[in-house]
Amino acid sequence: MKRIAHYLLLLLFFSVLTGAISCSDEKEIVDPPPVVIGPKFTTISISGDNKELIIGFTEGVFKGGLVNQPLSMDDFSVTFSGGQAVLDSFRLSHISNDTLAYIRIFTSGLATGEELITVAPATGTSVVNSEAIPMKATEKITTNLSDIGIIGEWISTGDNLSVIFGNFGFDSVYMHYKTDGTFIFKSHTIGGIENVVTGTFQQSISNVPGFRLISLEQLTPVAASNQGIFSLENFAVVKMTYEVVQTNPQVNGLTPPTPELGFGSSGLLGSDNTQVFLRTDTELY
Repeated sequence: MKRIAHYLLLLLFFSVLTGAISCSDEKEIVDPPPVVIGPKFTTISISGDNKELIIGFTEGVFKGGLVNQPLSMDDFSVTFSGGQAVLDSFRLSHISNDTLAYIRIFTSGLATGEELITVAPATGTSVVNSEAIPMKATEKITTNLSDIGIIGEWISTGDNLSVIFGNFGFDSVYMHYKTDGTFIFKSHTIGGIENVVTGTFQQSISNVPGFRLISLEQLTPVAASNQGIFSLENFAVVKMTYEVVQTNPQVNGLTPPTPELGFGSSGLLGSDNTQVFLRTDTELY
């Protein structure tokens, strides 16, 4: 009987020992730490006049290092590469926790559409989300300037005015060709009289290098149609040579200038109808 009891104790001992060894061989399962993801860029677009970038984020963002503050221009790097136009400066507009930021860019030179714009955070702590997790410094997003042709604001004064405008006593001409296909034309005489013309326009690139075509439908103060040509030159302040004539109602002796014949080919007026404009950025109208 004692021998049976001893045998049972041995079996119990070996069972406990085996269980202990088995438990020690099992590995403890530890959940991986959560992946921490900061905000990222999602979209970038540029306005039709090459003046404003709209940047999208995956979530609402804030200025890093401060509490509930909007982003500012110091939080971003904006660079240009390629093409002809260069970046002079930029401004940024943003509301705390918004998923969009607006960057107003100021440029010099004639945009060809080859200018690559790169937007990135200034540092690895510049842009954060609501949990203060920063956007990585390696994040970036890109887009291009566009070849916008005549779109924008233009001014002609002094020797840049055509002979015809000078003979009629004008001292300045302002034109604004807008992204919606409308235009406003304002001229001022030396005596202070202002003339305003509005309408719609279409532009295209001709088959003759350096020349572009424009047609205008004047709506106010009276209806009229005009056609002509223009060329753009790459300077820090873009230069435009411009010549148009009225085609409806037709004016005797005047025909629209053509790229093939060049400036001064608008009939009786000759070169007296050619005018030079400089691009401006007054945002008057």
